[in-house]
Amino acid sequence: MLRYIFFLLLLTGVARAQDSSDHFIIGITGNSSLNYYGRIDSLKSSAIIPFVGLSLKNGLYVNASAVFIHNQLQSQYAATLLEGGYNFRDKKGAWAGNLSTTRFFYQDNMDLIQSAVKQSVTASITQLNNVVNITLGGDVKFSSRTDPGLLAGLDHIIRWTHVFRHGIIVLDPSAYVYAGTQHFTQTFYQQRHLLLLPAGEETITKEGSRFNILSYECSLPVVFAYKKCLLIVTPAYVIPQNPLTPADNLFYTTATIKFSL
Repeated sequence: MLRYIFFLLLLTGVARAQDSSDHFIIGITGNSSLNYYGRIDSLKSSAIIPFVGLSLKNGLYVNASAVFIHNQLQSQYAATLLEGGYNFRDKKGAWAGNLSTTRFFYQDNMDLIQSAVKQSVTASITQLNNVVNITLGGDVKFSSRTDPGLLAGLDHIIRWTHVFRHGIIVLDPSAYVYAGTQHFTQTFYQQRHLLLLPAGEETITKEGSRFNILSYECSLPVVFAYKKCLLIVTPAYVIPQNPLTPADNLFYTTATIKFSL
């Protein structure tokens, strides 16, 4: 989530005024429905995610965030996320990209859909133009197994400057498709035989993975920047594909307020 926020600011050019210096970042994000490619836990948890970070003028950054979840049974600290990466944009403004790795430290016995993931490595590249930006990327997620993933997306940036004299408003309607593997366990019964005669049933469990489309997602990030303060509100609609258990389409919203010091 934080990588996406910083990369969105890079794409929209909101952070351009800060590129000439290093800066410390502090903020908080709210998520109305935690999900993993549209897949949610049975308690339908929401989250509050405070974060701090350091962004250097050469494009390197590091940040840390804490995840606090809320659902019908509990409100508690759930995880700490540590992320480091590199954002870049060429001088002509035609290409932008990101390379990052994130380490996840979930509490024991945390039953969130994504809590099996221990670390991820992500890379993406975006071709920027006045009509539609094209993004391609990939990631590798590490849990008890390794799951590679791919993404492709389109977005169009709409920008207004000098709002309330010094403010900037940016809209970025976006559409993405995500694909990857998802490990699963399949259990079935098989008839046993002894000397060609039925000898009862035995339980067979097999593990496997398939590379499939995971979800389609449309979103409308809205960014309001005023001096060193940023407010980002992102309503999104995600359509999960090929879930291991039934999953409905999901509408959710994230909202972030961020200060650069």
